Amino acid sequence: MDTLRIVTGAAGLVGSALVEHLGVLPGRLLALDTYPGPTLAPVTVLDVRSRDLTELINRHAEGAARLELYHCAGTVPTLRSIHDTHLAVFRSTVEDNLVCAYAALHAVADVAGNRGVPVGAVLLSSVGATRAHRYHVAYDAAKAGVESLARAFTLEHGTYLSARCVALGPLAESRTTAEDGPLAEALLALMPRGRYPRLADLVQAIAAYAAPAFDDSAGHTLTLDAGLSVQLRPGTVERQPSS
Repeated sequence: MDTLRIVTGAAGLVGSALVEHLGVLPGRLLALDTYPGPTLAPVTVLDVRSRDLTELINRHAEGAARLELYHCAGTVPTLRSIHDTHLAVFRSTVEDNLVCAYAALHAVADVAGNRGVPVGAVLLSSVGATRAHRYHVAYDAAKAGVESLARAFTLEHGTYLSARCVALGPLAESRTTAEDGPLAEALLALMPRGRYPRLADLVQAIAAYAAPAFDDSAGHTLTLDAGLSVQLRPGTVERQPSS
């Protein structure tokens, strides 16, 4: 099958690793970001909110039997209390993480619908979409919105578009994990798997989840957080069984 794979946020941590992984697979690859980044594959510099996105995808989709969208674009803002998250900051975070996801989905839905080809879309979410971070109110709200988008697009375009999400927890190689500093040991103790998810494993999982075999997961979210969000409370404050 001739598949066109579209990666947004292709110059970021997850996006660039995904571009490298997908680049060796059969098919075509369209990597997009607002700056070139460190990827070995060429990155087309374009904001996904641009009116040019639909036309660009349409040109590259000529002859393709399937489209796959890997939406990795977004930003993680600095930590702020709600009191210090002013409206401009909230709006900017929602633009970067939710509006961009809507624009990318809307474009691939238009192209796939007009061409009569199926599309599998995987959108990056966060465990914060359902488990609140402290000091990330705008980011969590935006990621919850991304998961809502997957459901909404499934209801309206589900006959040919399967949109699903991957909710990420702490990532071993991420900047935010590196910034945990002296808290790292205590945070790692909360991971039932005993380690953070690794980037190499993550990109393989995302690539597999976009495959046609998972199209019936339309509107749903796969969580990759090494078990972090499955517990009700940390073991240090859990009641122990009586002897």
